[in-house]
Amino acid sequence: MDRERPAAPQGGPIPEAWIGQEVMIETTEVLSSDLRAGAPVYLEDVNERGIVMMVTRHRDHNQSSRYFYPWGVVGWIRLAEDDERAEPRPGTS
Repeated sequence: MDRERPAAPQGGPIPEAWIGQEVMIETTEVLSSDLRAGAPVYLEDVNERGIVMMVTRHRDHNQSSRYFYPWGVVGWIRLAEDDERAEPRPGTS
């Protein structure tokens, strides 16, 4: 069964345009403790099956974990607002 990828609110860019950026996500299932703790979450990949998130667990950015969420559990995803963003990732502007 093909599932159409959701567009951003107000017809904005589809999530592929957000790869590498900090995002906020709501799922229909319980999130990992890393995500509940407010750790920085970056969109790493998007495909027809779902999304891959990179979660930085420590402020010095030395420990990260990847999480895959199939589209069936993604309630919504959006770019983090300026006041929600963590410090910039090393190697990004």
